[in-house]
Amino acid sequence: MISREIILFPSNWIYNAGVIGFLRVLDELNVPVVNSIRDDGSIILTQFPDVEDIFKKWVELSPKSKKGKSLVYGWKDAYYANQTEKLIKKRIMALIEGYKNEDDKRSVILSCCFCLQKMKVKKMDVVNLNQAFGNILLGSEKTFVNMYWVNEPKDFVCPKCNFIVMCHHLAFTPLSDGSKIFINAPSFNLMYNLNKFAAEIFGSIPLEKGLNKRNILAMSIIEYATKIQVTLGIWARMNIEIINLSRHRNRGQKIEVFSLPYDVVNILFDRRIASLLSEIGELEILNIILEQKFSQLSEFGYDLLRFSLVKSGERESSLKNRIMQKYNRIIEKRSSGELTKLAEKMFQLYALIEEKRRRENYGFFSSPKN
Repeated sequence: MISREIILFPSNWIYNAGVIGFLRVLDELNVPVVNSIRDDGSIILTQFPDVEDIFKKWVELSPKSKKGKSLVYGWKDAYYANQTEKLIKKRIMALIEGYKNEDDKRSVILSCCFCLQKMKVKKMDVVNLNQAFGNILLGSEKTFVNMYWVNEPKDFVCPKCNFIVMCHHLAFTPLSDGSKIFINAPSFNLMYNLNKFAAEIFGSIPLEKGLNKRNILAMSIIEYATKIQVTLGIWARMNIEIINLSRHRNRGQKIEVFSLPYDVVNILFDRRIASLLSEIGELEILNIILEQKFSQLSEFGYDLLRFSLVKSGERESSLKNRIMQKYNRIIEKRSSGELTKLAEKMFQLYALIEEKRRRENYGFFSSPKN
């Protein structure tokens, strides 16, 4: 093990994904990282395996072709274009052992575009942001001449951040629809756990019909709220988003960003509300929350209660147009007793949400028009 203290702070999503991807490598090498995540959203790392172990695990976790060829390095069309084993190991060493630079006239002082740290670096060691850090995100100064001002990349990436950024592909969770997702947030604590839950819930099962990326983000937040006994500050609940990478037949890779309104995120982080939504387990109910149509919760609860009390022969004629068409999937799999219990949970959910909205004085006291 190599001992060296490194403190990392959240930055933009590419860097954040790189940190989470690097933590995945350390996790796989049995280096404890959970206790390294601090309350202010940063992370402090003090123990590292050697360069060879990190490189081998990085390669092992990265995608390969059917013939076993690495898709992320070693050739010009790899994800990290034109990166060799020797160069990647050099970047790992600079991260875990520190960059060594003699004070000479060939050095320049630059600020890293990710961590913002100023440092003196030899001109020959200056690395700028280009397709070597992800060819679907960035272009080459030769093949994409309008990518950079006067055809030269100027965004300096410091030696500490070089390998971190090259781990960002490891933070994405592949989904059954062919897309990949990463949940970005202002705190590494939150990112580490949200992405872990997303991978556990959605990484190995077919996506439910009607499930979209905002649903996935919301369900990951619910999982976090019910399992992690930590109270997050307001700042940590802001600007949570899901980065979606998908492949389109005619347009190649596409990057999309989905987020939820802060008011909705704040509601989902309430442990009582999250637990109740988890118990209910219905996508239609979650969508009512995401659309902020809270009054529909009590209305639907009332309809469910009525539906559970009338005789089966009367259901088709009196309530079909109101709820059978919209909520048939929920109703058809439950008995009258189960529908009564669900209605009670709907009323309880509505009461908890209204209580939270009033207590925290969001400034909106009526639901959007349905």
